[in-house]
Amino acid sequence: MVEIITEEYRLSERVVIRKGDKFRAKGGPYWAGPNGEKIKMASKGPFTFHRHVRRGRVERIDCLDRDGQYAALHIAGRRKSLAGLVTRPYVIVGKKRVDRKKRAR
Repeated sequence: MVEIITEEYRLSERVVIRKGDKFRAKGGPYWAGPNGEKIKMASKGPFTFHRHVRRGRVERIDCLDRDGQYAALHIAGRRKSLAGLVTRPYVIVGKKRVDRKKRAR
């Protein structure tokens, strides 16, 4: 299967994130314990976009999390799951805007 790698990802008709842009995401995987408890396994944002990768129906965004660590955010398609791990996809909430004062410099 062929991987298609792009340097940008379109969030909506008007909003596109490109390499270096900061964005927010929610959702992500969690661990379902035997007594019904949910333990979040998701990375923490805001994230810094690096690239978008599509392989068949599966899509992911390679980025850096708030601590500067690599994170692969699964955003579409089905993934294999382990016993107890719920592989819920991330939802990209929006792009973080740059302050007007910083843009003017």
